[in-house]
Amino acid sequence: MSINVAPDTLNRHDTIASKSEHASSPDPETIEYAEPDTKYAWLVAIAALLNLATTMGTLNSFGVYQQYYLNTLYSTDSAVSISWISTLISFCMFVGGVFTGKLVDKFGFRITCFSGSVVCCIALILASFTSRVWQLVLTQGIMLGLGASLIFSPSISVVAQWHTKHRVLATGIAVAGGGIGGMVFSVATEKIIDNVSYKWSLRILGLLLFAISGASSMVYKRRIAPAQGSNTRLLFTIARDPRFICIALAVMFINMGYFEPLLYVPTLAVIQSGSQSTSSNIVLVFNAGTTIGRVLSGLISKLIGPANTNLASNFLCCLFVCIFMFGINTVVGYYIFSALFGTISTLYLAVNTHILAHEFGPQVVASSVGLSMACCGVGVLVGNPVQGVLYETYDKTHTKFNAVSAWAVACFAAATACYMVLRWLVGRKHKVLWFQKI
Repeated sequence: MSINVAPDTLNRHDTIASKSEHASSPDPETIEYAEPDTKYAWLVAIAALLNLATTMGTLNSFGVYQQYYLNTLYSTDSAVSISWISTLISFCMFVGGVFTGKLVDKFGFRITCFSGSVVCCIALILASFTSRVWQLVLTQGIMLGLGASLIFSPSISVVAQWHTKHRVLATGIAVAGGGIGGMVFSVATEKIIDNVSYKWSLRILGLLLFAISGASSMVYKRRIAPAQGSNTRLLFTIARDPRFICIALAVMFINMGYFEPLLYVPTLAVIQSGSQSTSSNIVLVFNAGTTIGRVLSGLISKLIGPANTNLASNFLCCLFVCIFMFGINTVVGYYIFSALFGTISTLYLAVNTHILAHEFGPQVVASSVGLSMACCGVGVLVGNPVQGVLYETYDKTHTKFNAVSAWAVACFAAATACYMVLRWLVGRKHKVLWFQKI
């Protein structure tokens, strides 16, 4: 095995010889710069948590801005035009993952993520000077989403490179930052808007994101040399593998239905309770659930196996939407549903990263994770407008959410079917029976 000095290694003493984690990885001559599973590896995981907390927290706080735009600032504009801001944030963040893999291979995790914090900061500051919805679409939508893409996928990938024994746990801790950030930044944004101003809330948020994310990015460094050869050829090789196709279709279906509970359950709770505060409380419970679920993803995966975890969690998502959205119409029921759904619906983020690193090799994890995130973006771009049309056509006049709930059930059922095929493919490769851990 070759040993070189990483371009973004902190010092030359980090260079060591170690065995390749995965014998069947695409490049058997894997070049490693440091041992995995060290104390520094956990420092990387904490840095990723902070990075994702600020990035995802900023994105998740858009619900506060959307309410302000709809009810106060742009009350005469259509809700559809304003909703495109949040749709494009998520779409650009996920689809940008296709390009972040190549950027990481060329410039390293540190420079790529730091650049993302700069872009996000500029986007939010520019958004504070806008006076039209289309200007917000360009700044708070597209530009912020592209900046976030430079942070999101690399932050997940770098953790996967540094951990082998506890990869799912470490990745789960990192992505739990999204839930923590969602709780903290949503409340902070609301307070700043109420006590200072909407424009200064964007500027403060941008500077805070740059300070925390920029500093956290400095901790990142590459542990394994990128795979040799053309990035385009590598993406094509991964994309045509049946195991990756199953993961890609699964995450696309998940994101086509995932936002239905997140967007419509708070509205249902307000209708039932008659209190606007119920909506923000439901969102807080959901974010708390996602935080707990992401941290527990390592334990669950260790108990039943990564492939089984994905299969079981998506089946339960499908089941919970059926039970709570069609059968239980109480505020207490919506709180319970938000906690349960939040806990299990995002397990796939950490688990998929482990599966991709294990099946394709840690040296291509940045490209494989980025490509899978692009499929998430396709799901968001398709799912959110379809749910809007279903609501306007079938649900709005009856003050019910049966059509959008049925859409979510169908999406999670399709994702479950994809993970079932993945479970069969991986089980066949490793000669593991259906009821065994894998």
